[in-house]
Amino acid sequence: MRVVLAAAIAASTLFCTAACSTTTVEPKTAPCPSEIFDLGNRAEPLGSSDSLIDAFDAAAAHQIETTTMLDMTRSAGWSEEWDQVIYIGALTTDEALKRKVSPDLHLACFTNRPPKSPDPDQPSPHTTVFMAAGKPVQAVWWRDREPSLRFGKRDFLLPATVIRYNRTTGTMTAE
Repeated sequence: MRVVLAAAIAASTLFCTAACSTTTVEPKTAPCPSEIFDLGNRAEPLGSSDSLIDAFDAAAAHQIETTTMLDMTRSAGWSEEWDQVIYIGALTTDEALKRKVSPDLHLACFTNRPPKSPDPDQPSPHTTVFMAAGKPVQAVWWRDREPSLRFGKRDFLLPATVIRYNRTTGTMTAE
C-alpha cells in the first residue's frame, strides 16, 4: 500500500510540475527611448575604478574630515570629464532615477543592474555611474557591500559635493 501511495504521489507531483507550474510572466516594458548603457561593461574612460575605490578607502582610513567629490576623483588620477554621479542599487528603476535626478533628463536604459542579495541580512551590491552632460560614462562597482562612499540623503553627487568622514559609519559621506 505504501509503495502504491508513494508512486501515486510521485506521479501527481511529476504531472503537476509539468502541467501546473506557475509561470511568472514579466510585465512588458516600453522599449528604451534612448541609448542603452551596460553597467557590466568594465571600460574605464575616466580612470581606474580600483584607484577611485582605494582613494575613498584611504580617506576613510585616515578619517579625512572634509573633501569634495572632485578632489577624490583627482586623487585617484581620474579625468574631470564628468559632471554628476548617480547611485544604482538592486531595486533602482529607470523611472526612479529620472524622478531623483531630473524628470526631463534623457537617461540611458541600464542593463546588467546590481542583483538583489539572496541573504536578507547582507546588503545588495551597487554601482555608481559617472555622467557627463546627461549621458553615462563609467560605472564603478564597489568591492565591499558596505563601501567607503555613501550618498547620504543625496540622490546624486556633483563635483563640488562636500564629502565628510562619518565617525558613526566609518565612511566618507556626502553632505
